[in-house]
Amino acid sequence: MILEAARRRFAEFGFEATTVRQIADDVGILSGSLYHHFDTKEAMLDEIVRGPVLAMHDEALRIAALPIDAETRLVTLIAAELDALTRRREQTSIVYSERKFFRRSPYFAYLMKARSEGFAAWASVLGDGAREGMFNRDIDAYLTISTVMRMLNTGADWFRNEDGSPRDAPRYYPFEELLAFYLGFVLRAVRTPARAGEPVPQPHVET
Repeated sequence: MILEAARRRFAEFGFEATTVRQIADDVGILSGSLYHHFDTKEAMLDEIVRGPVLAMHDEALRIAALPIDAETRLVTLIAAELDALTRRREQTSIVYSERKFFRRSPYFAYLMKARSEGFAAWASVLGDGAREGMFNRDIDAYLTISTVMRMLNTGADWFRNEDGSPRDAPRYYPFEELLAFYLGFVLRAVRTPARAGEPVPQPHVET
């Protein structure tokens, strides 16, 4: 219950803007009582984000190492990322919005290391695709991955929070349609011109 209240507060108002007293008030206890469960506010934040960040890190490294072509690995990475972002929206939005705080906090060095290794896994897939003749050789991996990550974060936030009214979208978009749009969008940006019209491969599924 405490972590749920903290997660909601951190996601909506930001970690540094949230006080221990506010979290305690949300769960109906004295602020001092929180310290029987967590030593610091940072410990609460760590408990909230550690699992999702490490899970996404492990999944990115696993997918990047699959013995399949680079394009299928890339669409599998995108599908896994969008799925995680939509299923764990509050946790992942905290990680994204608090990235400056995480960079300057030694407490969360592990998180930045995990994100850096995950980024490197994505970059290796783009590099493999360029060497295989599937992707443009002059692609800027850093800008491409950063752009894709921001796009997926924005899409996941919209998907989880839009209410279906005309002001948000002309109609309801199921997750599968959202994913198909992003897969096509990214592949059009990274493919060689000769492959522009080829079908979009399905994400790899373990059997």
